[in-house]
Amino acid sequence: MADTTLTLPAEIELKTSEVGNPRFTPRELRMIREQTGRTFSQAMGDENSDDKFVIFAWLKLRRDGHDVSWEDMDDVVISITGITEPDPTNGQLPKTSPLSAATGA
Repeated sequence: MADTTLTLPAEIELKTSEVGNPRFTPRELRMIREQTGRTFSQAMGDENSDDKFVIFAWLKLRRDGHDVSWEDMDDVVISITGITEPDPTNGQLPKTSPLSAATGA
């Protein structure tokens, strides 16, 4: 008999670029409505709800091959990480760059 236990990662990492630039298929939009009872647009526009973060994590897990329901998300930690990119307009080094051994800058 096959093991039917759902194994999800304990934590799912979302990048700010994923949250700021959402991508989805029409099928995923229908599935979001089926799972939450609300449209994607309604969830994104609701300032009193954090469902938008759960939606992004749920979509990422599904795209990674996990057949996960909305209720399965209850104990998954969602972390949102930013990507620090240098600002080429200010002439300063990004804070993540190591100092040069030769110049100290």
